[in-house]
Amino acid sequence: MINDREFLYGAAFLRLIDHGERLTITHASWIHSSIYLIETDSSKLAILFKVSKKPKSAWPFTLSSQEELALDTLHNKYHGISVFLAFICYKDGICCISQEKLWSILDKNVGIAGQHISMSRKAHGSYHISGPGRQQMDQTVPQNDWPRVLFSNLDNTDE
Repeated sequence: MINDREFLYGAAFLRLIDHGERLTITHASWIHSSIYLIETDSSKLAILFKVSKKPKSAWPFTLSSQEELALDTLHNKYHGISVFLAFICYKDGICCISQEKLWSILDKNVGIAGQHISMSRKAHGSYHISGPGRQQMDQTVPQNDWPRVLFSNLDNTDE
């Protein structure tokens, strides 16, 4: 039987593969069960997937201490790597942002563990992202941004 996580990750990976960029996907399970390393001819990046099984907007997400440790490990092991968080909003879509954009809405006075993030989207609209205290991210994320956002800045090689 295919569980929800496998089903939703499969949809995300299919779009990633169909994007057309030649790539290698490695499951970085030694770091965290939801982290994947993506390598193309011109870039190397990491993606942390988060899943919300809530059927409709707004989709809640909470960052864990294991994810905080995993993100720290990524930066220590792969200096200069671009890190993205892909929030899978059940069957609606994938809202993917860089780690830097996520940090812009988090409470900087505490670690990321336990901080809540919410994605919302009206019909035919873009994703609105808010963090603790309803802090809004400056930009919205178009629903069709996945996986294009990963390849919009191809000068992120780990050299």
